[in-house]
Amino acid sequence: MKLGFYVESNGGTPQNTEIYNFLNKEVESGNLTDAAVFFNSVNFNPVQTRFGMFDATELWHFTGNLITTSVLNTVKAQNVVNKFKMAYLFNSQEKNERTLFELVRIAGAMKTIVTNELDEKEFYRLTGVKPQLVAEFSFEKIREVFDERV
Repeated sequence: MKLGFYVESNGGTPQNTEIYNFLNKEVESGNLTDAAVFFNSVNFNPVQTRFGMFDATELWHFTGNLITTSVLNTVKAQNVVNKFKMAYLFNSQEKNERTLFELVRIAGAMKTIVTNELDEKEFYRLTGVKPQLVAEFSFEKIREVFDERV
């Protein structure tokens, strides 16, 4: 399985660290044949990575499954004409008026995943669509999100 994440910055945020550790583990185990992180801005990353790290402009060359981590990145990725399946990782901390309208559009266009019950309830309250709860990243859960078979 090919998997990519599109994050705002490649820096060592708590969410990015969780993503990087997950990708490292799955690449080493052989579950992921290819993994990549795409980012908009460069920052210090304390985690040694065993997968590709690319500027967001390289999304044009990516094929596989892509998880976006912000509304703005989701909108940008939807404009890329390429062969990848997308899912949106919702975070209730990211809110403003524009985000609400985009969330409703995203909810109808692709699968949404959340990492906790609070975000699950918030996304459902805002959009009327139930997201898929992935309490912690695992290969099996991500495979379910994209309906991938081994």
